[in-house]
Amino acid sequence: MEQNRPGATYWIDHYVIPVSDIERFDKFYTDVLGAKHRAMGGAGDAARRPQPGGERVLFTFVGDVHIGGATKAEAPPASKGLGAGMPRYSYYVRPEDINEHLRRLDQFQVPHTDAIRTSEEGEDGTAIRFEDPDGNQLEFWAPVNMPAGAMADETAVKVGRVGSAVFESRDLGRTADFYTELCGLDALTNADVASDMLVLKMAAGGHLTFKKVDTLSERTGGHIHPLHTALVVREDEMMKVYQKMWDRLPEWDHDPVIRRRLPTEETQQLPARVGIHGSPSGQPWRSAFLRGDSFWDWDTNAFHWVPAEPVDGSMAAPKTKSVWPYIEAQRTGN
Repeated sequence: MEQNRPGATYWIDHYVIPVSDIERFDKFYTDVLGAKHRAMGGAGDAARRPQPGGERVLFTFVGDVHIGGATKAEAPPASKGLGAGMPRYSYYVRPEDINEHLRRLDQFQVPHTDAIRTSEEGEDGTAIRFEDPDGNQLEFWAPVNMPAGAMADETAVKVGRVGSAVFESRDLGRTADFYTELCGLDALTNADVASDMLVLKMAAGGHLTFKKVDTLSERTGGHIHPLHTALVVREDEMMKVYQKMWDRLPEWDHDPVIRRRLPTEETQQLPARVGIHGSPSGQPWRSAFLRGDSFWDWDTNAFHWVPAEPVDGSMAAPKTKSVWPYIEAQRTGN
């Protein structure tokens, strides 16, 4: 049995990013990362999900990780350049496959960097940074020390699970306190980590990284549904994690539809908080527990929890579970 801090975050389960063209997003992930559509547990075939206001969300799977592209009324902000914008999501690949990934990026005319040997996020490895047609920042990451489970359920083009994500923070100390207390994450403190970066190691592998900024960019907008990142916790610890959140953070009563229309300047001044996730389970969760299932940090980065069952006592390649049994149990008192 693995021994980690109770309530620890183990992996990134999925994320949703802004796109201007659903079909183009779909083709990009299929060609470049080997994504495939499949049914989502508890929601039927949710590859294309209509949203209020005529917006659309498409989910596709990179291995066992589902990725969402969400159309918005306005076009996504312009790219800041390869590796410069945030958030940036990183996928595990093997070091021996780096040249193969470079060739595929060239084949599909994807803007990318050369292979970069780096340890700027506290771990040694090789990175290729690239972006999708809407300027969303992505990375192939081949670490020297590959975590167990990182390449589980890899795609046909040898892309593993989401390993890491880089977000913005206006106050790294405040961000460290938030994620250490509420997400069970500790900072890497070796000499390779730059002074303007906070690297928080997840329990199974990968990390959440925060880069110091003075002003949040337009893409840091987790107050705007449905953009968010989902984090994996053990199924037997999920409600304890939520209870800790509820005990320490205020409830945000805005409906997800209304949130989209709030001015960016207003939402960037809001405190860390919990509220309703925009998925089909969001409102039922609030009705059952009287508290929200999503949380926002002090810089509008949005998250929610996904329960997962260990396999053979390990969270290296866990089996993710639906939240609906938790809602039903609360409703029935079982």
